[in-house]
Amino acid sequence: MKKETTASSQKTKSSNSKKLKKSRSWLTDDNYEIELRKNRMLEETMRLTPVESGNTSIFKDYLVARTDNEEVFEYRVELRSLKENINTCSCPDFRKNFLGTCKHIEKVKHKFIRKTSRRSPYIEIFMSSHPWQPRAVVPENVHGAEFVKKYLTPDGTFKAPAADMLKLMLRNMENLDDEYRGLIRISSEIYDFLRIHEEKQRLYRWRGEYTEKFTESKGKADFLRGALYDYQVAGMLHLAFNGRAMLADEMGLGKTVQAICAAALLKECFGIRRTLVVTPASLKSEWEEQIRKFTSLHTEVVFGSRKQRLETYRNSKAFFLLMNYEQVMRDHEDLNLEFQADLVILDEAQRIKNWKTKTADRLKRLQSRFAFVLTGTPIENRIDELYSLVEFIDPKIFGSLFRFNRRFYRFDEAGKTVGMQNLREMHEEIQPIMLRRRKDEISDQLPERIDNNYFVQMTEEQCRRYEEHEYIAARLAYKAKHYSLSPEEFQRLQRALSCMRMLCDSVYILDQKIRESPKIDELMHILDDLWEDNSERKIIIFSEWVRMLDLVMERLDKRGETYAVHTGLINQVRRRKEINRFKNDPGCKVFLCSESGGVGLNLQVASVVINLDLPWNPAKLEQRIARAWRKHQKNTVNVINLVAEKTIENKMLSTLDFKQGLADAVLDARGDFAEFEKDNAKAAFMERLNQIMGAETSPAAQEASAEPQKNPPVEEILKQELQLNADGIDLCQTRIDNDGRLESIFAVGDDKAKNKLFEKLDKSISTSKIAVITPENMELLRQLEKLGIITINKSDMTEVFRKESTTPVQPSLNEKRLKMSREFLAAAQRHMKMSNVLKAGGFCAEAIPPAQQAINAAALAVYVQVAESLPGEILKPFCTEMFAEVKKHSGLERKHLLLLQLSVHNALDGDSDIVGDAMELIEAVTKYIERQSLS
Repeated sequence: MKKETTASSQKTKSSNSKKLKKSRSWLTDDNYEIELRKNRMLEETMRLTPVESGNTSIFKDYLVARTDNEEVFEYRVELRSLKENINTCSCPDFRKNFLGTCKHIEKVKHKFIRKTSRRSPYIEIFMSSHPWQPRAVVPENVHGAEFVKKYLTPDGTFKAPAADMLKLMLRNMENLDDEYRGLIRISSEIYDFLRIHEEKQRLYRWRGEYTEKFTESKGKADFLRGALYDYQVAGMLHLAFNGRAMLADEMGLGKTVQAICAAALLKECFGIRRTLVVTPASLKSEWEEQIRKFTSLHTEVVFGSRKQRLETYRNSKAFFLLMNYEQVMRDHEDLNLEFQADLVILDEAQRIKNWKTKTADRLKRLQSRFAFVLTGTPIENRIDELYSLVEFIDPKIFGSLFRFNRRFYRFDEAGKTVGMQNLREMHEEIQPIMLRRRKDEISDQLPERIDNNYFVQMTEEQCRRYEEHEYIAARLAYKAKHYSLSPEEFQRLQRALSCMRMLCDSVYILDQKIRESPKIDELMHILDDLWEDNSERKIIIFSEWVRMLDLVMERLDKRGETYAVHTGLINQVRRRKEINRFKNDPGCKVFLCSESGGVGLNLQVASVVINLDLPWNPAKLEQRIARAWRKHQKNTVNVINLVAEKTIENKMLSTLDFKQGLADAVLDARGDFAEFEKDNAKAAFMERLNQIMGAETSPAAQEASAEPQKNPPVEEILKQELQLNADGIDLCQTRIDNDGRLESIFAVGDDKAKNKLFEKLDKSISTSKIAVITPENMELLRQLEKLGIITINKSDMTEVFRKESTTPVQPSLNEKRLKMSREFLAAAQRHMKMSNVLKAGGFCAEAIPPAQQAINAAALAVYVQVAESLPGEILKPFCTEMFAEVKKHSGLERKHLLLLQLSVHNALDGDSDIVGDAMELIEAVTKYIERQSLS
């Protein structure tokens, strides 16, 4: 087959490509979007291959693929016109942008830009992009024109019913001469349209029949092992007979069972052979159990290496193939090629709610005839999360994201979002594909639920450490309202907030020397009260932090209580055993669970849920509670939240209602749509977030409030501020009087330094208390001091900031080496601290990157000591050349050298032991640096 290749040179690109100013908002028009795709076409190198090599006309089908990208996806372009946007492409963008073009079509058009023939000479029958319906373009005086026109309306669309008219035309075409038939070009999308139409008719027919059957049999069927409740039958029929649909029942109503039965029903009706279930890894065993309980269909769970997984895809005879999201992300292409699922089920589908992530992108490339999306939280934070879920089911419902945002967000003149609009339209748009039931709708079939909040006072040590992090978070959050935080500042804010939440539980999570926890003391009293009332009650205890669960285990061990554990650190086989032990062993009355057990698990043997801490999102809190408060629960469910008084947790109880209210409006048509479309809705939402972060008012306003707040000392304020930004200030010292009040500030800096310090203290002090001299004058004073002419009194001054360049005495080469090494070591220790925090919280995968950063920084600390000459500022990571020097001169142990060698070759990705190895390395490097400082 002959290949035609286009590869625009730099010269061509520069001359043809118009510089398109990138829009900073979604407030664009269609012309802009088309120009955007034309620019992408000019920037990207693509290969064009005609599908029919013998056809000399340019108006034919082409295969188009990028050649400047590692991932090569080939798409089919049907070219009909160089002028009008009536062409077709098989790419995802074309299917949903409703522009009638895409970058692949534009690339083909660009190749033939100088051709005089602007439109196809054939009778073209194809699908218009929006609305998606069959239409025809019939050139004048072409043979066969009259034959086609009798099936069309004057505007070129097919007469109603369009599908029947199309089928009639195709049937009658068989009687035409070859010459006539050769002049009629039919798009592949026409056959897709007819197939989908026929399938919808069959689904509609089957739905009526099976609704009647299940009504008569009271929820029973030959292909199911158990009877279903009425609402479960409705959910099963909704999924099966929509074909591609979403089940968004609230947590605890049995979405898993309804999806399993719907898959079995599709097998019964349509003979589907293969179903791919994508679920969080912790829920695979739950799916196995439910499949076995309700069907006799064969199930296989995917484990093992890539080679083993590929063998499974090729040879599996199972009807249900169970995989987790991480596996599908890596293997989506192999699954399409080898397994070829008829049905894909996404469980806990909020994993793809962020359309920008690789998870969402890869999952949406899965190909299947049918698709089910299961989620109890279609909207957690923003309405475009719902867009991402709907896109998996049918991209044509909302179209491209720019169309969705134009339609449902409102913008100001600068293109910034100021609110939402048309939410009732959104609710109506998703009704055909989404079924959602709230627990209060079937409350007669669910047990009672009682919620209680227990407020606990923190210890003095907890309070002291909490206030340190609270101050950092509040100042940074307040600054964020005035300018964008740098990545380092934002990470610092995140760390401070995480530490605040951990300290609400116990200092032990951050510092294992202190084991006190008033919450666990209170928990033990609660357990005594619960078991005194009913000694058989089973209890689920949640904490986001694994170390908090460690403290609970320690106390339960002392009391001789039997418990089960479910965290991200426990492998799947042991998790299954722990779950079964809690369900089946009467003596095992406590189930300790991190966030890894917050979704999907059926634990209705428990009738109490205790939250040692509160998650950020109310939907996650409901997910935890739904482990016990769900269908088949026979007892009243008690929900107990332990809340640290006067902390971030206290504020979280009364905030973020906006998120739940938004979900009520869009998903359930409850509440006032207009309330969430107001201009100030987003501002109100951000205000709630600021309240949670303790940044709702400025420091000046706090001082003026009726209830004065305890602020850190002035020198601490300046330390924090100057660490963030000390531009133009070289040195800063403070003098405090006997009553702890600020007496004066002395600084070395430029002409603007005084005003900067004044602003950094939020104008809460007088400028008369601030003295600033230039670096040149400071150097003069030092010279006078050396000559004995003056004396500089330093005894009453506290240094809060000093730039390296202002150090009065030039250090020796060894001192410089030590200083640089200690800076790298300090960085390593910071990264290590974050890694340990994440691992303690059960976030093992997230703990690996900071551990790798810690290893790199520790390696550089050693290299600085052994390098032949003192390096300048080291901008590159630890490399092979540096490793050779460290190996030769440092005297580090072999195991530590091996770790550095693996780090150099990027061979530590995914290694779960890396955190412990990194800690050992940093301890060894710390001792090494100490030895160097003494030598």
